[in-house]
Amino acid sequence: MGEASCASVGSIAALSSILNLKLVGSLSGAEIGPTDDYKALVCVFLAGGNDSFNMLLPQSGDGYAEYAESRRSLALPVSQITPLSHALPDGRQLGLNVSMPGVLDLYEAEKAAFVANVGTLVEATTVSGIQNGTATLPLGLFSHSDQQLHWQTSLPDTRSPDSGWAGRLGDFFKDLNGVSGVSMNISTAGTNVFQSSSGTSVFSKAPGDTPGLANWENPSPIFRNRRKAIETVLEADYQNVFERAFAGRSLDAIAASKEYLDAVAAVPEVTSPFSTTTNPISLQLKDVVEGISAREGMGKKRQTFFVKAPGWDHHSSLDPHPAMLAQLNEAITEFQTAIDSMGLSEKVTLFTASDFGRTLSPNGGGSDHAWGGNQIVVGGAVNGRKVYGSYPELAMGNPLDTGRGRLLPTTSVDEYFAELALWMGVPKSSLPLILPNVGRFYDASTSEPPLGLMNLV
Repeated sequence: MGEASCASVGSIAALSSILNLKLVGSLSGAEIGPTDDYKALVCVFLAGGNDSFNMLLPQSGDGYAEYAESRRSLALPVSQITPLSHALPDGRQLGLNVSMPGVLDLYEAEKAAFVANVGTLVEATTVSGIQNGTATLPLGLFSHSDQQLHWQTSLPDTRSPDSGWAGRLGDFFKDLNGVSGVSMNISTAGTNVFQSSSGTSVFSKAPGDTPGLANWENPSPIFRNRRKAIETVLEADYQNVFERAFAGRSLDAIAASKEYLDAVAAVPEVTSPFSTTTNPISLQLKDVVEGISAREGMGKKRQTFFVKAPGWDHHSSLDPHPAMLAQLNEAITEFQTAIDSMGLSEKVTLFTASDFGRTLSPNGGGSDHAWGGNQIVVGGAVNGRKVYGSYPELAMGNPLDTGRGRLLPTTSVDEYFAELALWMGVPKSSLPLILPNVGRFYDASTSEPPLGLMNLV
């Protein structure tokens, strides 16, 4: 996997603006104003491309008939779809895959919402523009690596970004977060483009593991001597710039790990019933709760977390899909229970992302790479119990069908992410620094929010 309004400039100019975020970071605290507020974003990345039209789908009437005809062997029976308690404004009745009862409960309790048919876009695009070759499309439109990169950077027309949009958030909020060796961007899935920038690193820890070098704090003579030897090597005065940089980064990482562990040790252990032994998403989200609980010890007013759930590329068979949705449902439900118990429901927002949606038409027993798809957003600050964006028709050949049921997105990732960035406290005037392409889809001078998804008061 792999990062002025951008309506009138290209990504090269945008990337040069991003370089100024180091300077902007020193101003962000003043721009936002003094605050004791805390906020965190948690990205759950469904790697591979979630077949989200078998997650949020029509439940009855003509909408279901169109869905069933398009999906054929992939179509869920009505008995496997739990209806939402209300219809869309146009009268269509949607439902949620029966494997996700906890997410449905959060939705009905106004703590969750869906964003419909969202995807990467360079500019406002039409099917006719695609057909006649006048549309500018995201690079590598149906490629896993390209689309994962574009979702994490919100720069769909370059393969050489220097940052992800959470990395740019890190630069922006640098001063607000104070001095700490632990990044505001914490990953349970290794380093990633999403949280990286030239000025912000990723603090990475394996799910359930203790960060840092093994036995670094062990007082036994053999480990104490080993530690002294390592410190001697790392603290040497190197002339070679690469050796010096490597040694410095290693010392910083060791210090950050100790700071993190000390902050975690100072707060009560997470006791919520996470399914850590059977559910890898829950295992990661438990670590996220740990990182959130230790926020004050690390001086954090803003944090982002990256959780990765692989295995969603169901080419040959969708049979595993309901069980994977059930796993995601369990993890999200457990996570929100933990956040509620900490009194942080209004302060923490979880959102899903994925490479792309899937074709409506079957690819044997599975589905192929497509474009627009549906995402989940959860938290007390979400204006819940609503489907945002425009839920598409699912008939083959509908006005958004670019071929084989690959649906042109009606909401750009920039609009989706702009809501989250504004909620985090980025002023409208600074949105293009975080999301350089946002000006092509959202006029920041308007009083209206990009989607209305988040409570921005």
